[in-house]
Amino acid sequence: MTPLQSPTIEHIVSRIATSLTDVKLPLQTPLVVAYSGGVDSTVLLQAVIAYREQFDSPIHAVHVHHGLSDNAEQWAKHCELQCRLEDVAFHLYRVDVDTGSRKSLEAEARKVRYNALLEVCDQIGGVLLLGQHAEDQLETVLLQLKRGAGPQGLAGMGEVQYRGDTLIMRPMLALEKAEIVAYAEEEMLQWVEDESNQQNSFDRNFLRNEIIPHLLARWPKLTKTVGRSAELCAEQSALVSDSAQKYFEDCKRTALRLDGQQLAALSLPWQAMVIRAWFRAQGELSPSKAQTDQVLAMLKAKHDATPEVNFKWGRVIRFDQDLYWVVNATHEVPQNLELAPNQDIALPWLRGHIRIAVPKAREEDTVSLQTNARNLKVKPENANVSKLLKEWFKVWRVPRWERNGVPAILINDEPIALIVEGRCVYLQPKAPDIEITFSLD
Repeated sequence: MTPLQSPTIEHIVSRIATSLTDVKLPLQTPLVVAYSGGVDSTVLLQAVIAYREQFDSPIHAVHVHHGLSDNAEQWAKHCELQCRLEDVAFHLYRVDVDTGSRKSLEAEARKVRYNALLEVCDQIGGVLLLGQHAEDQLETVLLQLKRGAGPQGLAGMGEVQYRGDTLIMRPMLALEKAEIVAYAEEEMLQWVEDESNQQNSFDRNFLRNEIIPHLLARWPKLTKTVGRSAELCAEQSALVSDSAQKYFEDCKRTALRLDGQQLAALSLPWQAMVIRAWFRAQGELSPSKAQTDQVLAMLKAKHDATPEVNFKWGRVIRFDQDLYWVVNATHEVPQNLELAPNQDIALPWLRGHIRIAVPKAREEDTVSLQTNARNLKVKPENANVSKLLKEWFKVWRVPRWERNGVPAILINDEPIALIVEGRCVYLQPKAPDIEITFSLD
């Protein structure tokens, strides 16, 4: 039986072609297979080879060597040999998994594996193909139920979804494990068995080995019905996310600041959805319900209070009734910095670039910036009086954690402008012909 005569292979090839068409990508888009060497990824690779025969698409296989098994080296050699025999571009990634006592081995291995897979996709402009099937979807939904997830979590794994700029496809998601194994045995394919799959200390393995067989013995169609429920949850989640995005845009003053009054005017469930949309926009995982409740509770704090909720990446702080996204500092704030006129200069602590156009610059002219200049007395344009900068901070309601990093721009040691909350504020008397442009990265 040739690969394309197999319903299993035809199904996978069809799902790949349909998914690429749906997202308006060429059928010849490079395909990257996550190739562990197990039976699922082995059958997926065979289907992708069949796809190549039809559509002449470049294909790559990525094997991630975690080094967690004594057999890891043997698996890597097996995968490389199979790719050589099938003329498939092979990529071997050796990675280190953080096995610290407070780390989840499953989660850490998954993280480094995805990083390697996405790196290859980024290098070649390819689409990532994963070999998850219907029982994997059932496991995912059950784990989400255990965690108390809402509709988004209960949607399980999407057949087609983006991770950053990379498209991820799971063309085997509707296939039963038995169908996959039956094809592999009929075609006498060679694959490896990961002994860690028998370790029931891992949640997925416990479900796979101890729970799901009993569920399927009682309800043989459970993978299909749960898959259907996951699709319905995904549809509902998408509708809710669309509405939440509109509310989020209404509440957003800037990418890093939400209008607290506008947010508080919404019902509590929509407030929570806006917070989750904010986290998605920042590329962070959605907060837990407890964390979301903590963030929303800050809206009711006293007017002059500045409560905050801590996360690994930084903090959400309530200031002057609004919510601010404050990332952990990764760059020191310089006290003084010489600037080259007419050039783009990075100001990493502000996550932006500045350009100071000095058309008639003389060789002896100096351009610089100074931070932590609270006692500098300045008169902004359109102001009638001069005040210390720290007084202007109060007038402008500049958050306290940003004040030390506000740069004063000086020409020949005379202050001519400030960069405040991402905008340029010129000072009087305004320097003629000097133009300052600040842009966020």
